Amino acid sequence: MATPAFVKRILRTDAFQWTAAIPAAVYFQFVMWTGRFDRATVPIPEPYILAMWHGRLIMLPMLRGAGKPLIALISGHRDGQIISKVGAVFGIQTAVGSSSKGGMRAAREMMRLARDGHSLFVTPDGPRGPRMRINNDGILDLARLTGLPILPVAVSLGRGKLLKSWDRLMLPGLFAKVAIRYGEPLIVDGQSDRAEITAQLTASLTAAQQEADRLVGREPVEPA
Repeated sequence: MATPAFVKRILRTDAFQWTAAIPAAVYFQFVMWTGRFDRATVPIPEPYILAMWHGRLIMLPMLRGAGKPLIALISGHRDGQIISKVGAVFGIQTAVGSSSKGGMRAAREMMRLARDGHSLFVTPDGPRGPRMRINNDGILDLARLTGLPILPVAVSLGRGKLLKSWDRLMLPGLFAKVAIRYGEPLIVDGQSDRAEITAQLTASLTAAQQEADRLVGREPVEPA
């Protein structure tokens, strides 16, 4: 059954989204307070472009560095906007856009902030998938234009629920073992072979995610 238009309007309002975001942020703070972290050392200094598969997007506050606020590319869809507001509670700023809508405007904003020393965050299989497959050249263009290295990252929790969504989105649980792992940084320039870089980034992201899953005793999610 289609959602009535007036319901869609309510779901898009700031008031509704903040009503959903504040309890979610409070809960996530308890997730981090009660979590037992196995956090690998970040292999390079900021700034960089963090890349993570979309299914672990909710774990974004765990990746905030000690430097300037992290800038995340988030979909303008209502779910993305709720996640954006949760991130704001943890000091994460967002640029709204996707490969299908608002992408160029968001890319310009992210390039400006990268010049100011901010690290960036992108889910290269978002916003619609396929799961764990890079679906456009946006992250490569962003890396080439900013000169920032791409740093693959993965997060997994021993306690949490995987939704039956296209990305198998993870909802975190309390008192969980948390593993954070990084892949090898990648540099993109004008001479880079895009197919090769895409394959390297895909393999690195997937390997890091599967390692993080194994460390917390979770069955690794497979690509779609």
